[in-house]
Amino acid sequence: MESRTLLVLLCALCVDISLEQPIPESPFRFPNARGRQWFDAAKFGLFMHWGPVSQWGTEISFPLVCKSFPCNMAGPNRTTITANNTSQLQAHRQAYADLAKTFNPTKFDPASMAKLAKAVGFKYLVFTAEHCDGFASFNTSISTYNILNTPYKKDIFGMLAEAFRAEGLKVGTYFCPSTWNNDNYWAPNALTAFGPVCRPNYNPPDDPTRWDAYLKYLHGQLEEIAVQYSPDLLWIDCGLSPTYFDTMVEQVAPLFVKQNPDVVIQVRGTGNWEDYLELGDHSESQAPSIMGQPFMTAGVHFEVPSTLGGQWAFNPDAHYKSAEEVIGNLLLITAKGGNYLVNLGPGPDGLWPESGVEVFQNIASWMAINSEAIHNTTPLWPSNYGVHLPSGQSYSLYVTYSSASSAIYVSVSAESVTNGTLVIPFIRPSNFAHTISTVQFLGIEKPCTFSLNDTGLFVMFQLPLVPVQLGSYWSQTNEDMAPCATRGCSIYTNDHYVLADNESYCFRNPGEGLIPLYLIFDGTYMDNALTNDPSQHPGYENVRTECYAYAAAGESRVPLDLYWNEERKDLWTLSSEHSRQQALSSGYKMNRTIGYGIDNPAQLGDAAELRYYYVFKISYQPPRDDDEVTV
Repeated sequence: MESRTLLVLLCALCVDISLEQPIPESPFRFPNARGRQWFDAAKFGLFMHWGPVSQWGTEISFPLVCKSFPCNMAGPNRTTITANNTSQLQAHRQAYADLAKTFNPTKFDPASMAKLAKAVGFKYLVFTAEHCDGFASFNTSISTYNILNTPYKKDIFGMLAEAFRAEGLKVGTYFCPSTWNNDNYWAPNALTAFGPVCRPNYNPPDDPTRWDAYLKYLHGQLEEIAVQYSPDLLWIDCGLSPTYFDTMVEQVAPLFVKQNPDVVIQVRGTGNWEDYLELGDHSESQAPSIMGQPFMTAGVHFEVPSTLGGQWAFNPDAHYKSAEEVIGNLLLITAKGGNYLVNLGPGPDGLWPESGVEVFQNIASWMAINSEAIHNTTPLWPSNYGVHLPSGQSYSLYVTYSSASSAIYVSVSAESVTNGTLVIPFIRPSNFAHTISTVQFLGIEKPCTFSLNDTGLFVMFQLPLVPVQLGSYWSQTNEDMAPCATRGCSIYTNDHYVLADNESYCFRNPGEGLIPLYLIFDGTYMDNALTNDPSQHPGYENVRTECYAYAAAGESRVPLDLYWNEERKDLWTLSSEHSRQQALSSGYKMNRTIGYGIDNPAQLGDAAELRYYYVFKISYQPPRDDDEVTV
């Protein structure tokens, strides 16, 4: 039969070969492939920092650190507490410890958290069973500073483990050996001693009795966690280097393996006792340099830990990453062969912040369609590829590969390919000898048209119609209502408007039979509105094109009517009969029908949730047994 050659640049077999390279010997590094399958396939993990400190809304543990007087430490509501002497330091640390006496998260619902986490695409949880403040959110008989001695009196970690495993997710435990409330770690009195970060304030060999007492405490709690919860992952923080202060973690590790043969273990920062490489906090920026050459990190697994809102513990004033930013980071890290561990800490009532939940929900919508490009994939060099076209257009592609589906996944920012054409330069007849069977725009049923030449693979596709919600915002103070076409309507909430009624849906993208809706603004009245003809509304300025509505009625579409108030010079865009009657009773008159929205976005099918990044699945026929493959 005809022989075909497949070069290294884009070879499915290259990934398999690279993963078969020898793995260095160590007590932890995936001996006998322990834990390798689930962890390597997971790609997306949920970090959860939580404890009594959520009542202060400040960072966990670090308010305890004081290295010398005067020291500035975080206090309630992110205030700064200055300690100039021992009494002030002791009072501050005692106030932090006393938070356990009032910690009662009565709204904590681990089952709902687990369901949302699964929808988001998280495959495992890492929970702070005990952070560096020494508070144990699990059932322990070794320390009285634990969740069972709070008003809540329930085993939080046990509840999370049960709920997340019920959804088929893995459960990991975070543990910080640097227990800053322990007199055997910060000697002689943890309430008054100066203490560094991630190491004791004395030399353990100089006081072996004290250090042995600390090790008994540390190992005892780790053994309790292993026996009670059989974690799938042990995430130990603070690089406890044996050269300076040996915590002898290797003595406890076998018990975790015995309880769960697939457990993954990492002692952060040591380089010795870890099943995978844990990068620094918020180190997404390091991802582009990973695997800069083909197979540079072959056989090495890594994870990027980061926060959704800039602080590990709950912060009521947090500014969260957008869903688009998280998805972009996830695509790049996945293309490099790593895992992305994203943190969201609950508040003192046990609930995740609403703004964080909204980001999670938006990610879930995207993952519902595109998760196959993330989970159970392997890197394929080039993992990310910059495309520069003769037209001057440029964009980045992120590439993953699935042997199970014989497919390459190429992801690109939605803003980069607005012309409906995607060019993939590294797939050419000269280096890709497979036969491409289909190119699928994930979420769109009809396959894409494509062609292959010496310039690359050209994919022609139809831009999806993506609905955005129209809401009516009402101000009791101004007795005024304003329409809004996007979620970015903070001007209303800042001006004491509240969301009164979700009206209908319109489309972001132009297409056949669609007419534009413009967001217009009147600075005098602090009003804005939607219209398809800004010239008809003197005094209003066109801010930007928001979305598109249908010009004619059709199935599952509802009219968007324009109501005008001459006295207020105010415009409403309304669809429901209730809102129309409310407008008429307030002196508004219907101006005209400006278009049609979708009454129920679910009727649009999967295409309704396509946004942020488009993913293309390139399916091809595997080589026949008699094909010659050159590597």
